[in-house]
Amino acid sequence: HWSSLLESEAMAPSSPFLPEKTLRLQGPILILGASGFIGANLLRLLLESRHDVYGTASRLPAWRLAGVPAANVRILDLRVDSDLDQLLDSVAPRTIFDCVAYGAYSFEEDSQLIYQTNFDLVVRLLRRLDSKNASANASASHRIAAYVHAGSSSEYGDNAAGPREDAFTAPNSHYAVSKVAAANVIYYYGKKRGLPCANLRLYSVYGPMEDSSRLIPVVVRHALEKRFPPLADPETSRDFVYVEDACEAFLDAALELTPPLYGESFNIASGKKTTLADVAAAAAQEFGIEGQPVFAMPGRRWDLPNWFGEIAKAREHLHWQPRTGFREGLRRTAAWYSTLADKDSYEKSTKKLDVK
Repeated sequence: HWSSLLESEAMAPSSPFLPEKTLRLQGPILILGASGFIGANLLRLLLESRHDVYGTASRLPAWRLAGVPAANVRILDLRVDSDLDQLLDSVAPRTIFDCVAYGAYSFEEDSQLIYQTNFDLVVRLLRRLDSKNASANASASHRIAAYVHAGSSSEYGDNAAGPREDAFTAPNSHYAVSKVAAANVIYYYGKKRGLPCANLRLYSVYGPMEDSSRLIPVVVRHALEKRFPPLADPETSRDFVYVEDACEAFLDAALELTPPLYGESFNIASGKKTTLADVAAAAAQEFGIEGQPVFAMPGRRWDLPNWFGEIAKAREHLHWQPRTGFREGLRRTAAWYSTLADKDSYEKSTKKLDVK
């Protein structure tokens, strides 16, 4: 049942530019972490227009990959060198979208795994791409055109009130530290080694296939029942980006990556501060919820009252900007959720239940 649900009209791209951009990418295309929220959306989007797209997963079954042709999925452990080498040799990618991450959820607390996943893997991967790119004996098929990494707004840590990309970072968690480190190594390989790479500092991406324990899925589920979920401090803020817009940012980065931009980081955000009180108000207006929300849930230790992005750099150099307003994104997410024949299975799919 997942296969048909994940191909519903609610997930159909709304931007008329996406198919054309997809076809302009240099292939083959490799998506690392394709069983995750953003990676799966990106994989499905690209497969709508072309077939030389391959995504990785650490194991099957992976519910977000239901219905994706087996030929387009690679099952392996990216932490194993031989698996990584075999992957690069077999796919010979020209474009790589790296969506692998661990530690973004409050229940992902293994600091060793955070650094292995978010930093060590990037170092091991870029070393290989640099070696292939620089080798006089490397075939053209082994030289990448673009490596685009899923960074995070968490890199700014406590300096989160609309920072530009050249602002100082003040990481406030192991996850944030690992993402800053990855951004720095990408900068080194881009600026000093001439590798075509970039880091996208993604803000709060939401939409179809997001983990069911996250804020927007929880809000949507309750809103469709005409009620509010328990919420944290109403002044806690985030900068929400609809997942299709985030996917378009990956495409734009790969297409616009010229040598002066190698190694650079770009904020991918709406540029707007949205508090939890704003989220509740939008849900109430959009779904006709009566009554008042209760703000009694404990917040995450890194939550802040001013967390939003500045997107002038992405707009100027990548020609990217978000297309989907927050209320429209809520409607589209709710439309997708409403198509689920087995909502209970979706609720139980959360990674939170994997935590022992």
